[in-house]
Amino acid sequence: MKNIPEPDQILKNLLVPDNTRIEANRIMVDGDVIVGNHSSIRYGILGDMVILGEGVNVYGDILAGSDVRVDMWSKLGSRVEVGKNAYLGEFVNIDGKLVVEGDLDVGKEVKIRGGFEVKGWIMVRNPIPVIIFIFLYIREMMHLGKDEEIEKAIEDLFEDSEDFQGIEGKELSDKILIIPAGAKISPEEIEITGEIVIGSSCLLIGDIRAHAVEAGKNLTLKGSVYSEGNISIGESSTVYGNLSSKGQVNIGQNSRVFGGIKAESVLLHGNAIVDGTIKAPSGVSFLREAAERSQVLAEINVLGKEIKNDIIVQSRVQSQSEFLKTLELIEINSIIKKSARGKKTFVPGREETSAKIQVLGRTRRIGGVRRFRRKHEDRKP
Repeated sequence: MKNIPEPDQILKNLLVPDNTRIEANRIMVDGDVIVGNHSSIRYGILGDMVILGEGVNVYGDILAGSDVRVDMWSKLGSRVEVGKNAYLGEFVNIDGKLVVEGDLDVGKEVKIRGGFEVKGWIMVRNPIPVIIFIFLYIREMMHLGKDEEIEKAIEDLFEDSEDFQGIEGKELSDKILIIPAGAKISPEEIEITGEIVIGSSCLLIGDIRAHAVEAGKNLTLKGSVYSEGNISIGESSTVYGNLSSKGQVNIGQNSRVFGGIKAESVLLHGNAIVDGTIKAPSGVSFLREAAERSQVLAEINVLGKEIKNDIIVQSRVQSQSEFLKTLELIEINSIIKKSARGKKTFVPGREETSAKIQVLGRTRRIGGVRRFRRKHEDRKP
């Protein structure tokens, strides 16, 4: 995953790392998971370190290879297994069983209905607010400036505390799933107010509703995408749904959309296929590699679409590729197969005649012309 936002923007967008999979009842991440305040996750979570903000609802199991941090008023609807230490804020409610391989820091009024097993120490105290921990987590991983006052404040904050162990020296990688505040993720849809950046080789289920969507290669999405901004689908991806945008939709090469596209403009790369109707007031453009220039571009193989006019090839080449843009598209019910043979047309007032009568008519005309020629030759001196 690329183009990581600045720290002040990192919690406003949904960042999905490479190889993330959302299957029947679980989100699986090969890295850490950060969930913003007041989000609703109707899945379980499988990751390394799991950090949940204030008022978060997680309906499935949580399996963490490292630490788990849960802020106050959050509700966990099933079993929680922690590979290292667990930190639970005030008024956290866990419906299932809690299993902790390390130490447990627990605040007041915490309810664990399924009981708990802790192999380390249990300390009743309020852990630091998760939002502060997230800020320090991101700051440390992004290697921001080492201001002396900030460093001293961190030392004072974590004096005689092990809260920040394991963060120091941790490098920023593509393996962080960041779910922004107020997000709603369920098998039916993924809804956020910001943008979504999806890494490569991901599997997602449900309709996506966001301000803008950018996906890497080898994406499999079982759902539609609805966006106010642009939608970009990487190469060799498959989308089982429709794409709707008020901006531009960009489909990478060798990708396929099993649905329609509605946008201001559409850009199709290489051998991208759309099995549905395309509606784009500003036109549909095609981008192909330089190696394919000698090949003739066939008619648009899109259900319900056909090129009316010839294709214009722009002379200017950028990055060894060129744009092909159709002048006009006609919506039809099925693909038209053109033929050089003309059809019989109906003319008002003309009676339809059989083939036999048409042959006799031609014979009479030919015979009349021959008799006229012989009569004209006989009159010559």
